[in-house]
Amino acid sequence: MLAIVVTNVAALATGVISSSRANDGLGPFDISASVVASSPPQCPPCWSPVEFGDNFDSVMPPMFLPGWVVTNVQGPPPMWVTSNSGVPSPPADTLPNAAFIDDPGVISDKLLDLPGLTVFEAIGQQLTFRHNFNLEASAEDPNLGFDGGVLEISVDQGQTFHDILEAGGTFVTGGYNRTISTDRGSPIAGRQAWSGNSDGFITTTVSLPSIIIEGTLRWRMASDNSGAGEGWRVDSIDISWCQGPPCSPTPVPPRPTPSPRLRPSPAPRPTPP
Repeated sequence: MLAIVVTNVAALATGVISSSRANDGLGPFDISASVVASSPPQCPPCWSPVEFGDNFDSVMPPMFLPGWVVTNVQGPPPMWVTSNSGVPSPPADTLPNAAFIDDPGVISDKLLDLPGLTVFEAIGQQLTFRHNFNLEASAEDPNLGFDGGVLEISVDQGQTFHDILEAGGTFVTGGYNRTISTDRGSPIAGRQAWSGNSDGFITTTVSLPSIIIEGTLRWRMASDNSGAGEGWRVDSIDISWCQGPPCSPTPVPPRPTPSPRLRPSPAPRPTPP
């Protein structure tokens, strides 16, 4: 198994966090990472917006910003890289770069991980990203894929990974479009996935599980033992939520107790002689 932890390009980071609570002690994210240009979450009173992300444009391909981890569990090189050219076209959602993985004609299992995500006492937690894929799929059955990409998450410090839907997430837009064939050796056989041709960049938004402690998001591309495809490009990643807990209601001051009103005692009447 090949693995690289990317840690040597901090000097190339030029973006800034566009959040009123950047990082906020909620995970070891590089606060110099580029942030997707998007609207901060609209939060109720007393909740603070948190937003960060990466569009891969502040690095020199094929490097990633510190924190990203790329792994080939199975199959030949390359691993995930940042790329500014090639197929599928266009090469990036925001120029010049996007994360890219190939789709070989052999069995492979290739991972792009973002660890260190912690979300608790929060509402409205969402992940949005743009991606462009052309992965081997059936030309006869529009519901069948051969090679595909999935989104996974670990909520137990990277010990186990589950599909985002199995872990309690839900797709808002841009969910899986095919099911991977079970007869060609794919590492994700039988699972729902993104497969076929997206015809350019599309938007996927997913509501994240309610509690994540030192979690890891994973973009996973798996291929089988038949034909090949052009690959998968991921860009414009944005993660946001409203951080709580909400403020306590303002206590109502007690009403003052009225002072007792004293009635004057009547003057004594004179005693008759």
